[in-house]
Amino acid sequence: MRTTPVRFAKRTFGVFVALAAAACSGAPAPESPVGAGPAMAQNPADGWNESLEIPGARPLPPAGYGTLTQDDITIPLEVTEGRLLIKVAPLTEWVIRMTAPDTYRRLNGYKVSRGEQILDRARRGGERGWPLVLFVSYYTRAVESTYEPYDLQIRAQNQVFRPFDIIAVTPDFNRERLRQQESQVALYLFESDIDLDLPLEVEYEGSRSGRWSGIRLVLDNELAKVMARVVPDTR
Repeated sequence: MRTTPVRFAKRTFGVFVALAAAACSGAPAPESPVGAGPAMAQNPADGWNESLEIPGARPLPPAGYGTLTQDDITIPLEVTEGRLLIKVAPLTEWVIRMTAPDTYRRLNGYKVSRGEQILDRARRGGERGWPLVLFVSYYTRAVESTYEPYDLQIRAQNQVFRPFDIIAVTPDFNRERLRQQESQVALYLFESDIDLDLPLEVEYEGSRSGRWSGIRLVLDNELAKVMARVVPDTR
């Protein structure tokens, strides 16, 4: 079930709403405690736009105050005793805003640079707005390995979800073959109905990972720290 902006507003404290409004209006933000200055969310005229992404249960603070690494928000999955290593990271805005500035710019850049393409594929897939976008990489330590891109799926809310489209990031992704210590990367587009605030599992050929529940706790803890950095001391 989609989380509507109205429900989101009801579950968000007034100070969070004020912060989000300030961020959208371009109001100056406090100096970033991580040293690089706040990373700005990008909103190209054609492509990703913050208003197109259905918010989750968490508030959306300004970008650039998080400290998490990409690995901190990544679900790892090992298939057939290490023959294939898969990493899955949601590019949902409230998730990547918990990452460090350089990481946020890089992950956000994947959405921005392919925003028009993502929205076009989403419309053709029956989505009305921004889909759930996952950054997925395949890697092998074996001499050679193969993978089936559409065999990756998500189990959530008592349902199995498969990607309705895949956008290659690395040039040889569609070759579906890996050489030793080689990675192939793509953006996976899933239905926006998948709620990242609920438990989910990533599955490939019978192997499953339920690491998302632990990652959600890490994100909650980081959000509390981020809001403490953003909200000025009014005492």
